[in-house]
Amino acid sequence: MHEVAAVQGLDQTERGRKYTVREVTEDPQVPERARQLEEIGFVAGEQVIMMTRGYPGGDPLVVRVGQSTFALRCAEAACVQVEPSGGGQP
Repeated sequence: MHEVAAVQGLDQTERGRKYTVREVTEDPQVPERARQLEEIGFVAGEQVIMMTRGYPGGDPLVVRVGQSTFALRCAEAACVQVEPSGGGQP
């Protein structure tokens, strides 16, 4: 039996673990958000790592996609659907 990789929002990921972007979903509150995220590199198949969370409260997240590092609010990161891609620390 094959284990199915769990798809989750980037905002729910573990620090330092590698993930692969599966898709970017629409945010009904901010329709242009998906396009903006794709324009800066959050596209299907791209590797992403959540590097750290802001303190206090865990917002924003510092994430690396490809060779670029960004700070994303949790609401933005929730639009990026990812699945584990193996490995550990970058």
